[in-house]
Amino acid sequence: MVLLHGLLVSSWCWRFTLPALSPTFRVVAPCHPGHGWSSKGPGDYSFRGLASTVLRMLDALGIERAHFVGSSLGGGVALRLALDHPDRVGRLVLVAPAAVPLPVVGPFLGVQGAHFGVLYRTMFTRPVLQTILKTLAYHRPIVDEAFMDAVWAPLASGETWAAAGRVSRHLSKDMAEVHESLPDVWKRALVVWGEHDGILPVRHAASVTGRLPLAESRVLSGCAHCPMEERPDLFNDLVMRFLSDVAARAS
Repeated sequence: MVLLHGLLVSSWCWRFTLPALSPTFRVVAPCHPGHGWSSKGPGDYSFRGLASTVLRMLDALGIERAHFVGSSLGGGVALRLALDHPDRVGRLVLVAPAAVPLPVVGPFLGVQGAHFGVLYRTMFTRPVLQTILKTLAYHRPIVDEAFMDAVWAPLASGETWAAAGRVSRHLSKDMAEVHESLPDVWKRALVVWGEHDGILPVRHAASVTGRLPLAESRVLSGCAHCPMEERPDLFNDLVMRFLSDVAARAS
């Protein structure tokens, strides 16, 4: 199992998922380049570039094929992998995936220009980011000072802001391409969406699921963009049920 996180966060978002899946699967939760504790600096931050980095990681770990759980940006990257390298991908769990046309997302991601990193770092001070998380990304009151300490740590140097800027230069094109290609993803997929998602609204769950040939959908109440953090027990149960026959064969 490979867990791929979203934009401007890190593998810390899977802190409740890892212990639930690891007794059954070998679980790998990397940080995207430029995010969290991964290396920073120039590179290809398009969906294809991020997918290539995942493939190199799989090769380095001797993993020929994996199931993927992708949240937001990570969902878009997982779908790009399934499109370009279907032999390396098993099943998909897509959590509000970046697979819809860009205009539906928050306006702060829709800005186009050459200085995204500076823009992000200027706009998203800690208090501003905390407000955004509380109002758009999370429905339950889990964003407190300790939570913000963990989220803010990889952002403090500003290098992650630059990486987010590089991702955003490609985001509109990448999301549109993946959305258009969804009918070509012949993988069993579970699409999970939070009912109160303020980043990628839940109304798009049906369109993503409907364009995937082998997909089923679950909308979770009481959570927003990050159900694996807000309702971890329910989320983990859904994932394990979706993969139950795979787990049985592996054992």
